[in-house]
Amino acid sequence: MGTTQPELTVENAKRIAQGIENDIVAAFPEGSVRTVEQTPDGVLLRCSADRAYSWIGRTTVELTPDAEPQNVIETVTTAYRNNDELVPEDITEGGLPGVQLNGPYGSGYVVSGERSGNVTIDSFSPCFVLPEGKSSSARY
Repeated sequence: MGTTQPELTVENAKRIAQGIENDIVAAFPEGSVRTVEQTPDGVLLRCSADRAYSWIGRTTVELTPDAEPQNVIETVTTAYRNNDELVPEDITEGGLPGVQLNGPYGSGYVVSGERSGNVTIDSFSPCFVLPEGKSSSARY
């Protein structure tokens, strides 16, 4: 997944990931969002050996009845097309629209349309070194 971001803490990794989740929702077409539910806690996923982890979170967006996940994904892709930090990659699969925004230090944000008409944003923070004494199996 790449190298670790120097001096990044699990708390700041979580803040970064949740902040970008919010930025992605802000890029949705105007009037397309009914509700937003950001999961308050996440888990850690190993990036590599030597206690390198990424904080994993999720935001679920319920769209308004007239909003289409495909249009939302296209709008997000366009919003990030010229972004130097988060590079979009089409991950549409099985008829469900999706884009992954690939970021620095192994970070990534997967924006996916669901059959229910909702859109989910799965976040993977930049990789960081988890200090000794902090549990990798705890929820953060």
